[in-house]
Amino acid sequence: MIQGEKSAVPATELLDDGDVMFRLADADRLYSRVRLDAGLGTAGERPELSWDDGVWSVQVALPPLHRVEYGFEVTRTIADPSQPLTIESGFGLRSALELPGYQPPAWVGRTAPTGTTESLTIDVDGVTASLWSPAELSDGAPAPLLLVHDGPDYADRGALTHYLAVLAEDGTPGPVRALLLRAEPRERLYAADEAYADAVVGEVLPAARLRVATTEVLALGASLGALAALHLEWQHPGTLAGMVLQSGSFFTPETDPQERGFPRWHEVTAFVDAVHAEPRAADLPPIAITCGTHEENAANNLLLALRMREVGVDVTHHEIADLHNFTSWRDCLDPALRDLLVAVGRS
Repeated sequence: MIQGEKSAVPATELLDDGDVMFRLADADRLYSRVRLDAGLGTAGERPELSWDDGVWSVQVALPPLHRVEYGFEVTRTIADPSQPLTIESGFGLRSALELPGYQPPAWVGRTAPTGTTESLTIDVDGVTASLWSPAELSDGAPAPLLLVHDGPDYADRGALTHYLAVLAEDGTPGPVRALLLRAEPRERLYAADEAYADAVVGEVLPAARLRVATTEVLALGASLGALAALHLEWQHPGTLAGMVLQSGSFFTPETDPQERGFPRWHEVTAFVDAVHAEPRAADLPPIAITCGTHEENAANNLLLALRMREVGVDVTHHEIADLHNFTSWRDCLDPALRDLLVAVGRS
């Protein structure tokens, strides 16, 4: 069980070393960007605040002063009113411009039985889980289980359950259930958090296995969710039979210096460094990596794919001409997930 109550938001404060920690509460992440607006003289450019667990914050070393007048410059993102096509993304409403040559996957337009979703009772703080089953598994027959980080978003914005319904109808690789997980605050729980991995393996997966007969367990995740999937298997070897990792946040100091302000930078980079350095990386199960060609994570995803090939892991790496969003991840589900399920079924 992940322990800890969510505490009240701390106010801006003077730290013991003389720096000031500026904070702005934003539990619903209404702002897309926050900068400190203050005349700090020799302190340089207006500092950017980073968001974590409902709070924007930044630590600033001030010049010798007796007082500071300051405010927060907040930015909200709006959709383009002239663009009829919009997407409800994980970062709010976005306009979408489909350029020449783009076609959504054919399976998106197919019809298939919707399946059923039921909530699971688990005792893990900050984590909820629901179990989706295709119509073909209404009798409770044994089947693979796909553990999905950001599962509700994958189902709604990434059309995941529709894709699984199409696979079940096709019969290749056959019906698969999905364990749809949501974790808050995801910026902490998905970022190489040992307690989270322990809770999923010790409580969430057993709850799902009690409810349905399960053969292999696989995992799917994007961004920090992909990192969490890899970290879960690293911490509990043999839990997963395969992983689809999409645009994973596999930060390294060399490829991602812009992420140094991320609150769990040290935990994430230490974990990724271990994967790149330790021989036991060779014991990881088959992995399918997908990523947008021009997104910031492209370099660290390629490095991870090269590392997996180097140590002999069965890995595929596919880039798509898109960026860091659920439509991109939806468009890469096939054939990555289908091929992985077929390979695991044959092993």
